[in-house]
Amino acid sequence: MDNTNYIALSRQMALWKQMDVISNNMANMNTSGYKGDEAVFTTYLAKTENPARGIVGNPLRFTQDYGTYKNFSEGMISHTGNTLDAAVKGDAFFAVETPAGEKYTRKGQFKLDADGAIVTAEGYPVLSENGEPFFIAPNEKEITITASGEILTENGSLGRMRLASFEDNQKLLKIADTLFENTEGNKMEYNNGNYQIVQHSIEKSNIEPVVEMTKMINLHRSYEYIQQMIDTEHERLSNTINAFSQQA
Repeated sequence: MDNTNYIALSRQMALWKQMDVISNNMANMNTSGYKGDEAVFTTYLAKTENPARGIVGNPLRFTQDYGTYKNFSEGMISHTGNTLDAAVKGDAFFAVETPAGEKYTRKGQFKLDADGAIVTAEGYPVLSENGEPFFIAPNEKEITITASGEILTENGSLGRMRLASFEDNQKLLKIADTLFENTEGNKMEYNNGNYQIVQHSIEKSNIEPVVEMTKMINLHRSYEYIQQMIDTEHERLSNTINAFSQQA
């Protein structure tokens, strides 16, 4: 296979990666607290030379998968009327306890489990400022979540939610569609006050369906164009080989 096809295939692989990312974004456009991803690529330069003649040619430029950029822009706040729904306005994440330790999310669709603990839709306990779960007594009916994240019932305060903020959100590792974990060296602090909790509401996904659909259409067109180029190059090489074989 010649260099033209190698370069074209590297671009096709990049397009497949972008399609996967966009497909996942579109699948989660109705998932509250979801933060979209963007595939990032760079150019990989490969040196070309003819050792026998000592000639160095122009470098070949391949497309290389560089990583994924996470879009942490705020989604629209939507009023639901549900008592345990809570949205974060500002740079903070709810801290929840999972079997793998403390993780972080913007998805504030909470509920009570069989023991009266406030948990996520996946069943992870929501943590208080002191790292303990919240429990609502069976006779407690009036639940209020203040702008600072304090949870109150008719019997008094249960404490304040643990809201985590990070030095660099891009260093967070997405381990599920709405769940993140911190990475080594990324400074974190709790309840710094740079946020506001909105009860009876959720933060919607920050995905714009029309934008993602437009990206997908453009990707399909690019992929088809590159495939046509590969087919044309294959036909050219075949014709060249046939021409030489006939002369021989």
